[in-house]
Formats: sequence, structure tokens, C-alpha cells
Amino acid sequence: MNKKLLAPVLMSCLVALGLFGAAAVHAADAPQAGPSPDPARWYEADDSPKARLRNLNQETAAAYAEALAACKPLKGKEAAACRRQAQQARKDDAARARRIHDDYQRSLKDDS
Repeated sequence: MNKKLLAPVLMSCLVALGLFGAAAVHAADAPQAGPSPDPARWYEADDSPKARLRNLNQETAAAYAEALAACKPLKGKEAAACRRQAQQARKDDAARARRIHDDYQRSLKDDS
């Protein structure tokens, strides 16, 4: 093959490779259009008492799941005690959520 023809072809291949590489880096830096790692409920307005209570209950359930996960590596009586504490904390959190809900409903009635 002619050396004069090989140099421009090789140069154009290198330029194309550089352009494709730059495009790939740019595409990786662009924000993804897919789902957000955050729960959707973080972006929903909770302006009604029912929605606020639902949100509080979801947070209570998430805290309970985390507490149970922390109990998994424990064995025997320690694990049982840990699960009881997690269950009691969930009951306390649920009662607190109900009080917050009731107070919020009362404040709405007082404002009208």
C-alpha cells in the first residue's frame, strides 16, 4: 500500500477515535434520565392530614426495618432483646405519628 495514502487514513482514524472518546466521556457526565435514587415520596406534597400520616407511617416502617437489620448479626437472647426494642420503638413511633396527625388536624380546624 502507498505510504502517502496510509498517513491520512491513519490520521482520520485517530481523530475519529478521539471524537468518539470525548462523546463517551460527555455522555457519562450527563445526568441520567432514569429513576432517581431518592424515594418518590420525598418529592410529593403532603398537605393533607391523611398524606402526612401515610408519610409518617412509611418513615416508621423504614426505621423499624433498619432496626431489624441491625439485629440480624446478633444471636440468642441478644437478638430477641434487640427485636423487642425495635418493636417497642416502632410502637412509640406509630403513637408519635398519630399524635402529630391529630395535632395537625386540630390546627386545621382551628384555622377555619
